[in-house]
Order: sequence, then structure tokens, then C-alpha cells
Amino acid sequence: MSEGAQVEARKERLSINIEGMHCASCVATIEKALSKKDGVISVSVSLLDEKAVVEYERSRVDRLALEQAVESVGYRARRASITMTLNPHPDEAKMSQLPGQLKQTQGVIEAKSFPTSGKILVEYDEDLATPKTLRRAVKNLGYEADLGAAARTDRESLAREKEIRYYSTLLAMAVILTVPVMLMTLGFLTQLLPAGVSPEVAMFLLTTPVQFISGYPFYKSSFRGLKHGKTNMDTLIMLGTSAAYFYSVAATFFLQGYVAFYDTAAALVTFILLGRTLEALAKGRTSRAIRSLMSLQAQVAVVERNGQEMTIPAEDVEVGDIVLVKPGDKVAVDGEVVDGESSVDESMITGESMPVSKRIGQSVVGGTLNKAGVLRVRATKVGENSVLSQIVKLVEEAQTQKPAIQRRADAIAEVFVPVVLVLAAATFIIWGVVVNAPWDRALSFTIAVLVAACPCALGLATPTAVMVGIGRGAKQGILFRTGAGLEVIPKVDTIVFDKTGTLTIGRPAVTDLVPASGVAVEEAIRIAASVEKNSEHPLAEAVVRHAEDNGIELERVEEFVSESGLGVRAKLHGFNVLVGSDRYMIENSIDLGEICGHQAALQDQGKTVVYVAKDGHALAMLGIADDAKPTSAQAIQTLKDLGLDVWMITGDKEKTARAIANKMGIDNFMAEVLPADKANRVKALQDEGRVVAMTGDGVNDAPALAQADVGIALGSGTDVAVETGDIVLVKNDLLDVVSAIELGRKTMSKIKQGFFWAMIYNLALVPVA
Repeated sequence: MSEGAQVEARKERLSINIEGMHCASCVATIEKALSKKDGVISVSVSLLDEKAVVEYERSRVDRLALEQAVESVGYRARRASITMTLNPHPDEAKMSQLPGQLKQTQGVIEAKSFPTSGKILVEYDEDLATPKTLRRAVKNLGYEADLGAAARTDRESLAREKEIRYYSTLLAMAVILTVPVMLMTLGFLTQLLPAGVSPEVAMFLLTTPVQFISGYPFYKSSFRGLKHGKTNMDTLIMLGTSAAYFYSVAATFFLQGYVAFYDTAAALVTFILLGRTLEALAKGRTSRAIRSLMSLQAQVAVVERNGQEMTIPAEDVEVGDIVLVKPGDKVAVDGEVVDGESSVDESMITGESMPVSKRIGQSVVGGTLNKAGVLRVRATKVGENSVLSQIVKLVEEAQTQKPAIQRRADAIAEVFVPVVLVLAAATFIIWGVVVNAPWDRALSFTIAVLVAACPCALGLATPTAVMVGIGRGAKQGILFRTGAGLEVIPKVDTIVFDKTGTLTIGRPAVTDLVPASGVAVEEAIRIAASVEKNSEHPLAEAVVRHAEDNGIELERVEEFVSESGLGVRAKLHGFNVLVGSDRYMIENSIDLGEICGHQAALQDQGKTVVYVAKDGHALAMLGIADDAKPTSAQAIQTLKDLGLDVWMITGDKEKTARAIANKMGIDNFMAEVLPADKANRVKALQDEGRVVAMTGDGVNDAPALAQADVGIALGSGTDVAVETGDIVLVKNDLLDVVSAIELGRKTMSKIKQGFFWAMIYNLALVPVA
């Protein structure tokens, strides 16, 4: 095994929830601290998601060391926890043993028991354990566990609400006290002051709570960073407001003839708090799509066990269980219909408003809504393996992956604070020493530099736009697996589509039927399908499916024979029936009659021609093709309108490929391309200087998807964990390719606008200050 393969085998992935991040320099500080640890392979820290995703070698570093690295630079690593009430209530001796027993469970970090209440608190790694696995571990020890804590999404929602309330309260207080300070600075309200109280003293009394109560978060964050030798945006806020405040206090009580800056300190705290409140609201919005998806999961399921129906928590359903789904109920788990017919509303997964018909053998997705009949479903995927959980996982991972423009913003923010501090010190020295200006004037210019540089827009605008874009995509069934995919797709100028299963439905279907004179269409299909049902050829399946879709009953045949590459024969009611190619008919001396005149036209359209003959005479000609998806032509035309060069790549013969390309309005195509050679064809386009997106099914097209600048994998709606694409389209609809490009363009436009104005603000106001 190579060294790279050995590292890959030892690699672990860890998510660490972090408290105390407020700006891009916080992100840079944490990333640097984690990257320094021996054994860490990669680190990505998300500001708005408040999470670090670390890939590391488990033999060289462990979770505890990584959490300590986060805490060593002044931030708190927050572990997931859950409180369980045990039933029956264990005695004190058994309660003391439970923490040690539970710590043997994979993912459990720490456990603590409370003998009096019969409860146990468990801290766990969300990547390795879930409330369900913890409850099962307790059950294996002989106890039922009531989950007293909220689910993960509820905990996150409560944390967001708490943060919003906290900053909103501080902001309200700051606004109430700052408004009169500003008015007094402009000369208003002074006549309302009690005798003997000067405007400066009144402003001192109003500003002090703003500075130290409303501004407490900035002091806390700043001192925590300084304690570990780090600076952040809060350091600038703390220094700027403190300098303005304490200078004003000195001017009010100790110095005569100096102007106070209470309004500067109070206003700055208030405006930064407004930004923090908006930031907290942004965090809530970006995770709302995930929470809304998770909330759609069924809470209970009716399962059949030991011949009886029983209602159990949905999370307790096991693979293989038969689940009963009644009209109006949510489908509890992913599974396969084993009995019944119904229509199911899958809009929460696909975005499609029309219900989808379901019958025996078809798949259903957990969380979708059963509209009509009763279904019996065999569970195939449960828990973390379900479609819904996989979608959430993809979105969460994408939100921690940074596009290059965000990495550049973080890099600028990392050096921004030290540079501003140096500029502020230089300003004081130049004005106070070189120019020999009065020291209060030098101090005022220094405060101005610190104040002008305080806003965190540079580090906040980019991740906010990225997360909002990814969240919006998830709602539409467009899953950005990486932030890089979101950044590169607006630059794409060439898009390549695989044909089979991407532009087309992916399975052959009967598209044309030309009967001989005097022969009924239904009779021709009945005869052909009755023979073909004994064959496993894809074209035979298309004929049988066409008969079943039209409600035609098939009959039993005898003496069935399949002749590879030619066709099939059998006896039906004593008559000899042949179904196959024109060559097969000619070899068996079949009179094709007038219908053979339609063969060339069908073949020019890229269709396969199949004849049906009975007792030496042709009854009908069938045209069979893998037909285009209903929205393919519309999607391609829209892409061309957006300025993209559209290509089709296929293994079909050139004649067939040309027919399909012409039908869909595609000007460029590559025919007779083997799957293994598709990546080379994509690379050839890239070598011409093109930025190429490849769209395929994510399985046969994996090398080409990986080679392309952006790989777009079409999911089937039941298998979204496609590892080869940068973008996964849940609905398998090519119009979503258009939506993904438009969403990428809008998101990157917002990012660049935010980046531009933040840079203009800082570059313009700092020198002016």
C-alpha cells in the first residue's frame, strides 16, 4: 500500500462546534491553531455555521487535542449533549456504573449520572453517534431512555433564538441611551437637564451603560483573544470605543477646554451591535432550510411485527421492517412498495407540486406525504442513510467548504487587524511627535482610524452570501457539495451533456407504431408483447411496458426461441410469430409489405425499428427510442440564451447522435465515445481554454465529472449521495442545470458587490481618518 493510501486509511473527519466567533480574523485564528497540530490534513472553519471541519490522522492526533487547540486561542469547543431519563430508575450503585459502560459506545465522549433524578447526561460526537444510537446503547444495558433534550435541529434553533434575543436586548438598550446622547451633541434636550447637571455629565451617565453593558461582548471577546496573544475585529472595537470613552471622561472631569466624544463611543457600539444582531439573524436564515427539511421527518411509524401492527418512533424502524402508510400519513422511512397503489407528494424532495404515482416495486422517500391509497413499504434506508439525512449532510458539508474568493477575504481579514493597529499607532506618533499637534488632537485622529476600521463587513459578507446561496439551492433540489462549485459555475462557458439518462429518459420506449393495412394497433401490440415478455432484452422490455401502460392483456405463448442480435419467435394460438429486425424478417422470408417504406424515416430519427410478423406476413413496424426528457430541449435553448456552448457526448453511432442532437437543438456533439474516453474529450475542450461543466448520472460518467471544472451529477431522487459531482440535482431535471448556473451567478455577484464595498469603505475611510 502506498504512503498516500495509508494516510487515507487512517484519515478521520471531525466537526467541532465553536462558540465566540464574530469575524473573519476569528476564523483565521482558529484555522491557524488547528493547522499547526501534528497530524491535521485540512481545516475549514465556517463563521456563520460556527463550525470547524477537520480532517486528520487518528494515529497522530485525537479529538481532545483538537478541541484544546481551539480553546488555546480563546474560543470554546461546544460538544453535542443529550439528557436521558432512565426507566426503571436504577439504584445508586448501578447509576454509578452507567457512565463507564456508556463510554464504551462509539462516539460517546463523556457521560455523567444523576442518581437522585435517574438521569444521565451524555456528551457525544455528532459524526459518530446520534440520540437513536445512544438510546439503543442504554436499552442494551437494560433500561428504556426518555430523551429529555431536544433534537439537534431544535437545539440549534434554540441557540439561534437565544443569540438573537441576547443581541437584540443589548441593541435596544444601546439605541434607547444613544439617541439622547446624539441629540445632546447637536444641542437638543439640554434645556431639560436638572440644574447643575451639564450636558457632558448627562452624556457620561447615558454612555457608560452602553459602553460596558451593551459593549460587554466586545470586551469579553477582545480580552479572551489578547489573553492568548491574538487580536480580532473586537480588539479594534474595544480599543476605538474605549479610547473615545475614557478620553471623554477625562475631558469631562479632569481636563478643561477639551471636547468629549461620548457620541462617537455610544454610536459605534450601537451600530456594531446592529451588525451583530443582523449577523445572528443571518445565521438563523442560512440554517432554516435544513431545519425545515429535518422537521418534515415522520415522528412515528406503524410497522408490522409478528403479525401485528404497532406504532413505534420512526427512528426505531429497522431495515427490512414492513411499514404501513395510510392516506394523509407521512412516509416514515425510505423504502420499496410491496403492496398497494397510491399517489405521493414528493415536493419536499423534488420541488415538484404534482403527486407521483406509486405501485409495487417503486421507491418512496421518508418524509413525503401519502395522498390516496394505503401502501405497505419495506424499509431500505433508515436514520443517517435516508435521503433526507443525506441531503442535510451534503448541505452542511457544502456550507463549511469555502470558495477561493472567501479564502482571499479571510486572508485579508487575518492581517487587517494588525495593520490597522500599526496605522493607529503611526497616526498618533506622526500627529503628536512629528507634527507636534496637541495630544488630544493626535488622540482624536488615532480614535478615528480605529473607528473607521471597526466594521466586519469584509469578513461577513462573503460567507453570508455563500450560505444563503447554498440554502436556497437546497430548497430547489440543487445541492452544492462544495463552495467551489458555487464559485466556478458562473464562469462556465461550455457545458457537456451525457446523452443516455441525462438528456434522455434513460430507457427505451415505443415511440411509433405503423400497422399493416387492416391490422388493429392494439392487436399488433398484444401479439408482440406476449412474445417479448419472455425476453430480457431492453427493447423487449419497452414493448411489454408499452402494452401494460395501455392496459393490454398479454397471452401465453409456446416454443419461445431467442436468436441473439436478431429477434425472437414463438407460437401463439398455433400461429408462428416473429418479432425482430428487418434482417431477421428477410432471413425468415417474411413479406414486409408496404410498411417497410417507413423504416428509413424512423432510422433517420435515431430510432430502432422492430417488425412484428405472423404466419409469414408483417403486422406492424415499431419505432423504439430512448426518448428525450420533456424539459431537455427547453433547458438547452435557455443555456444557449445564457451564452453557453452546449455539447452532447454519447457512445451512439453518429447517425443516431445527430438525430438526437438536431431534435434537441444541440449544434455540437461527439459520437461513438467510450465511457473511459469521456474524460479525455472533456480535457480536450479545457485545453482550448474553455471552462467546462460536465452533466451526467454520476456513475458511468464519474471520470468526466471529476475532470470537468464543475461536475453536475443528476440524482434519481432516491440516491443523492453522489460523490463525483460538485453539484447534485435531486429532481433529475435539466432545467435545474439552468437554475444552478443562475443561482451561482447571482450569489457570486452578491459576494463581489459586498467585497467591493467593504474594500472601498476601508480603503477610503481609514486614510481619511
